[in-house]
Amino acid sequence: MIFLAATDEAPLVLQGPRATIPPGWWESYWGVVAFGVALIVALGLLEFARRRRQRPALTSAQQLLEQTLQQAARTTGPAAAALVSHGLRDFLASTDAQLSASLSTEELAARLEGLPLYLPARSLLLTALRTADLAKFAGATASPDILIAQVREAVQRVETARRAFAAAPPRP
Repeated sequence: MIFLAATDEAPLVLQGPRATIPPGWWESYWGVVAFGVALIVALGLLEFARRRRQRPALTSAQQLLEQTLQQAARTTGPAAAALVSHGLRDFLASTDAQLSASLSTEELAARLEGLPLYLPARSLLLTALRTADLAKFAGATASPDILIAQVREAVQRVETARRAFAAAPPRP
């Protein structure tokens, strides 16, 4: 057998251990980047769904009440309380035939007690009506902004209850 001699007669020299190359940035942090992208996508989808969901359209009774409340916001004193009271009474009369606008606050309270649709908003409705009565008849100072906020919240609760009662009952 013939051995081929290397053209370079230099002996093989071992070089000591080499330092390991640290992993790159991407190799170290790919999980954090993937989590961040997933979080941004999830938040974007939630925001898209929130914006897509529309508030239900206002009924004609709600539109009339809202116009009356806006007029009351521009008015001061007992006149504002009277506008809020009349607007709320008209709204209640348009939602249920038992709740006539000519009823007194106490008569309305007695009739509201027997109607489950108004249960979530009953205390707010009565508080707003009684406060408006105090402002109209006793000359008490009532902030129209607080009255208007109470009425809006009560109307929203009534409409939410109306939609809940109108929805189909769950199947057993």
